[in-house]
Amino acid sequence: MSRTVVWSAQARDQFVASLTYIAQQDPRSADLVYHRVEKSLSLLTGASGIGVQAPASGVRTYAVPKTGHSFDYRLVGNQLRVQRFYRQRQMPNVARR
Repeated sequence: MSRTVVWSAQARDQFVASLTYIAQQDPRSADLVYHRVEKSLSLLTGASGIGVQAPASGVRTYAVPKTGHSFDYRLVGNQLRVQRFYRQRQMPNVARR
């Protein structure tokens, strides 16, 4: 079953901020991160169970390969809702979900 990807405002802002920061250092790396995130989301729309169960109920975490970033998502109906995008070195704040 293919799902539609929906970003929360917070996750989209975090994604854009990360790409902006990376682009200031190396625009090519920002482009690579962008494409790897898009590829990961495309993969998850068809096989949404491959992420790891997060501490919050119903939330899964997916580590984007070769980027140092992860995102948390939830499956709701025919949607894959990206709730949080973050650098893996950062500790996700479970209470904010």
